[in-house]
Amino acid sequence: MARCWSAIPSAMLSGLIVSLAFSFAILGYFGKKYRQTLPLPPGPKRYPIIGNWDVPTRDQWIVYNRLAKEHNSDIIYLRPFGTSVIVLNSFAVTTDLLERRSYLSSSRPKATMLTEVMGWKSMFGVQPYGQEWRDRRRVFWQEFHPEHGRRHHRPVQHHYSRELVQRLHHSPFEFQAHIRHTIGASVLTSVYGLDVQGKDDYYITLADKALKYLDVSFVGNYLVDIFPILKHVPRWMPGASFQTTGENAIRALNLLIEVPYSETCKLLVSAEGRGESTFVRRALSRGVIPGGRQGENVIKEAAAMAYIGANESTQFPMTIFFAIMAHNPDVQVKAQEELDQYLDHRLPAFDDQPHLPYIYMHSGLAHGLVSDDEFRGYYLPKGSIVFYNVWAMLRDEILFPEPDKFNPSRFLKDGLIDTQLKDRVMSSFGFGRRHVVSILCLYQPHVRKYLRICPGRYFAMDTLWLSMASILSVYTIGKPVDESGRKVDIALKYKAGLNRHVLPFECSIKPRSREAEELILDLSRL
Repeated sequence: MARCWSAIPSAMLSGLIVSLAFSFAILGYFGKKYRQTLPLPPGPKRYPIIGNWDVPTRDQWIVYNRLAKEHNSDIIYLRPFGTSVIVLNSFAVTTDLLERRSYLSSSRPKATMLTEVMGWKSMFGVQPYGQEWRDRRRVFWQEFHPEHGRRHHRPVQHHYSRELVQRLHHSPFEFQAHIRHTIGASVLTSVYGLDVQGKDDYYITLADKALKYLDVSFVGNYLVDIFPILKHVPRWMPGASFQTTGENAIRALNLLIEVPYSETCKLLVSAEGRGESTFVRRALSRGVIPGGRQGENVIKEAAAMAYIGANESTQFPMTIFFAIMAHNPDVQVKAQEELDQYLDHRLPAFDDQPHLPYIYMHSGLAHGLVSDDEFRGYYLPKGSIVFYNVWAMLRDEILFPEPDKFNPSRFLKDGLIDTQLKDRVMSSFGFGRRHVVSILCLYQPHVRKYLRICPGRYFAMDTLWLSMASILSVYTIGKPVDESGRKVDIALKYKAGLNRHVLPFECSIKPRSREAEELILDLSRL
């Protein structure tokens, strides 16, 4: 068979693939066209067969917000090569569709590259709604609900937040590496009970390799997502390099799933008795998942998802925090005044959180429609990919005057957190029944209906709060200084992917005072 394929000229072979792809697009295009009884939501001009070929790949949140204003609609519709994409640009329509109609939008779109070619179909964060998803999410939720987390996870997070403070003192210019280590070590210790090395830890590196492929897997980046039949094309064919990418991704993910879990199991049977106070041990002891080997797979896959979720939801805001503080010294000073007034020359602890509201206010994969629906007079096709654009929601100038200004005080009322306004502010933790890591958002969590949104958000928010509060209590963060001693603005640059990642940048991190430095040094003596 291979000889037959190799005898076909590459140009002819490429043409054959494209012809097949267009044929399927035509069938999908006309088949759905006649099922419509209502108009589709407005959007940019679509061309016959190919639909929207110019879907944005950079700064999508800005482009979609502009389209919403141009079409005077909070719902935007695009159809790139037969794939229906719906973008929600206001809090009202997002709540209506993703929460009040979550029975329709709680699945995941069919991401062929990610789930089938890259092998991520066992990760419940990208699984369609069903029994496999429920099994894994149940195991995850039993570990990460808030009452359980406060008892088992907070001591670990407390330890690593103190370690982060020390690391920043020893090598402040490596702050992004320290953030990566703190997040990875907190999760690996809580989930697996493994020893984490101070630098270039093997397990953190395993996870980084798997996440590298997640970043490039966004639906639409690969032609196989638009034409799933291409998943059967062998890797040696011209244009099939995605198959090699998929094989590498499968190996990286399998290592992340199997290796830490296997090491934890070894610890559990060792004479040392380590690994007892871990997610894996508690999940195994509950015995809530029947099925022998299949039940064990549920636990190990949920454990791997814990690392993936924590890393993707905390690394970006923790990193961007340093840039925000450097560019907003007045906000930093106000936060430090609150810390100084309450803490009285000590580092913060979790019990201090209710008394530090200003500090608290410092701190998506898409949905998929499971059936055709009518929404606000529009036809929404089954299988549509649904994104919500939090960037646009948080620029509602009625609710958020001067939306581009960093102002944590806007979320306070009479010195306390304004709960009504906080409900309007959410992050990658999402709407509805599904954990949503949207490329369009990253802010505070939506706090209602906690059984339906990301079950790991409490762990993530605890990590962010204690780390940020600890850093501000002893350090001043400022702009970097050039060779002539002048302060230089931080020009942030981002790496495109499923989630935004900040490229390395410099800032100044110095102890606030002699007393603050003594607090830092005291940590190393404990």
